Amino acid sequence: MDAAMAIYNEEGYHAITMEKIAERCEISRASLYLYFKNKDEILIDSIVDHTEYFTDLLKDLYDNRERLKDTLLKELWGRFINFYEKEPDTFNASLYFRNSEIILNLPNDLRNSITESASMVVSLQHKIIEYGVQTGLFIDCNPMTLAEVIWTSFLGIIQLERSKQVLFHKGHYETTRDLALEVLSRGIVKK
Repeated sequence: MDAAMAIYNEEGYHAITMEKIAERCEISRASLYLYFKNKDEILIDSIVDHTEYFTDLLKDLYDNRERLKDTLLKELWGRFINFYEKEPDTFNASLYFRNSEIILNLPNDLRNSITESASMVVSLQHKIIEYGVQTGLFIDCNPMTLAEVIWTSFLGIIQLERSKQVLFHKGHYETTRDLALEVLSRGIVKK
């Protein structure tokens, strides 16, 4: 799976082949086909594994929401950062699969697998933000919408910084990410 993600990062989705993955893993294509039917199955398996890691991070935050309530937004943002920084290639591949027509062309079992793992993440994000709104930590608004605003703010930063890195070979990921948290905090957290 790491080999497929490395090729994805270096050359893009369309450049990935089972032959390249096998070569990178130093195994035969036949051996690779014993475990996976195609490159999509490898990528989705990796994405689902990584999403399960994110689910665990969010469950931990939700389970400890009372103790962490004074820093709930910062803790949530930190979970986003941990999710991204643990495996940036897998994170970026997951965005590709979820934001393109590729997901529509996946076999039902792979589409269901990626959808189910993403649904758990969305549900936990909503529950965390709902807690913040209901307890008066966050502004009074629709918690689902607020959760989406926070998450898509993070995703936008990742997309922007990745584009800057590819196009200009420079970026300001940490600075942009930290400023975004400060801006969100000023608009979301009740004083």
